[in-house]
Amino acid sequence: MDDLQLEKYLKRIHYSGDLGANMEVLKRIHQLHPQYIPFENIDSYTGAVPSLDFENIFQKLVLESRGGYCYEQNLLLSEVLKCIGFKVELELGRVVWHRDENSSAAKTHLLLIVELNNHKYLVDCGFGTATLTGPLILNDEEPQDTPNEKFKISQKNGAYTLWTWREKWLPVYRFELETVEPLDLEICNWYLSTHPESNFRKNLIFSKVDENARYTLSDHTLNIRKKRGGKESISIENDLQLFKMLKEVFGLKENAIEILKQKN
Repeated sequence: MDDLQLEKYLKRIHYSGDLGANMEVLKRIHQLHPQYIPFENIDSYTGAVPSLDFENIFQKLVLESRGGYCYEQNLLLSEVLKCIGFKVELELGRVVWHRDENSSAAKTHLLLIVELNNHKYLVDCGFGTATLTGPLILNDEEPQDTPNEKFKISQKNGAYTLWTWREKWLPVYRFELETVEPLDLEICNWYLSTHPESNFRKNLIFSKVDENARYTLSDHTLNIRKKRGGKESISIENDLQLFKMLKEVFGLKENAIEILKQKN
């Protein structure tokens, strides 16, 4: 990532102010990224395999005002943070969302570990409905506040589990600190976007989070979980309602709407 690309990214997430490899900057970027760059799976839903080439990701998520799923989101964020001066490592996690924490699961979720002032932090703007809005210190099992929900990271036998508070503690994913090769990501990306039973192939999924609420589209329903408590669900009855909602809630542009129109 060069300085011009960094400038365009910061404009995309509405970031202003000084830049430096410090906690204040990390927190601000982590909060703004999932607010302005939505989680979405239009490519896999319409039969395409998302590119993991950085230039293609930048073109899609920044220049074309699209969103993406975990590989695209966190690969972009990784390059941004490294350009600013942070030390960043890629890690793969086993998703156990809506399941038991010890459930068997493949390593399919990309997350980031950022090292700052001799501490490691979990950073992740790509989990959709349970994505973080702030960094979490890794080796601390106490609940941690983010701009939205509480999270915590437990440890067991050398593995970590991310939990979120939703009236009770729910496991999100497990991970270990291991080296991730580019080929690992290519295989996971291809599997999730092509396997006929993959949820990303069968269902259109959108998610974003701001200072007021989390917004998630799945199974033709827009679910809004408000920060101060309370939920709202809105059924999407037809394509006109869908396209209108994607524009107004998730900021989708006409270029992405046209891709969906061809699918529908």
